[in-house]
Amino acid sequence: MKTPLRLLAVFSLAVLAVRAESRAAGTPKAPPPSGFALIPAGKFMMGDALNEDKGAPQHKVNVSAFLMQKNLVTKAQWDEVRVWALKHGYPDLPEGKGKGANHPVQTVSWFAVVKWCNARSEKEGLAPCYHTDVANTKVYRTGNKDLSNEMVKWNATGFRLPTEAEWEKAARGGLVGKRFPWGDTISHRRANFNNSGKETYQTGSTDLHPDYEKGENGDLTFTSPVGSFAPNGYGLYDMAGNVWEWCWDRKGKYPAALETDPHGAVSTSQRVCRGGCFFFTALACRVDSRYDSQQASADDFTGFRPVRAPAP
Repeated sequence: MKTPLRLLAVFSLAVLAVRAESRAAGTPKAPPPSGFALIPAGKFMMGDALNEDKGAPQHKVNVSAFLMQKNLVTKAQWDEVRVWALKHGYPDLPEGKGKGANHPVQTVSWFAVVKWCNARSEKEGLAPCYHTDVANTKVYRTGNKDLSNEMVKWNATGFRLPTEAEWEKAARGGLVGKRFPWGDTISHRRANFNNSGKETYQTGSTDLHPDYEKGENGDLTFTSPVGSFAPNGYGLYDMAGNVWEWCWDRKGKYPAALETDPHGAVSTSQRVCRGGCFFFTALACRVDSRYDSQQASADDFTGFRPVRAPAP
């Protein structure tokens, strides 16, 4: 099927916006490593621009440049790091689940994905971000540790989860005030989600995605292979649908004042997930939609993708 001219025009505008942002002060000029996209530094309007979510009021946020993995972490990628980790001081990294090697890993808790990020960092010779002490001297490798913002070495070279602000800036792909990474309407042609809500902006076939509605072994594993749909303006795939994505932040109220690189609330045991999933409706797939889950929760609906600091 040929891409409609209207979609091409929207995508072209997003690319132009990305190029303009890339010229912003503080955005590195070095090309991103394979599999990662550079999200340029700059301000953006975070939150709901269409008055559909009182829990996500619009406010301006300034975000430093960072690199984000283009695709969700797959089961194969999870397994590769896990095999190394179990032999190098990460004794309780879980197996996780996945419908296939090229499908997103599922049933991994927030604790597990944070440790996995550290393991991948060490495996690749990079400095881990997460520690069990505020002095950042003890690398987090085992157990379920309720980490604070101070236990993260934010300028380390290794992998970590995106903050909620980073995730939303990346998901918007350079567009402003839109519901989704590509525009204001959604269909199964654009994402793997449950099109059974009553939203006026859903179109096309209804219910679960017809290409992926069959699970395996009776489980709710209706995922699609990563990268099955068109990327957004930053070159990121599956920023709406497929599986929810863990973020660093604890869920809290948005402030009214301008923030720079916010790290979220300082209390509660619930961490934010973003992006919607195969089982949730269009409402959850909006770029400003916020969902929270217990840190120890590991279910079929949730996966993740890492970010890291860019080269100078």
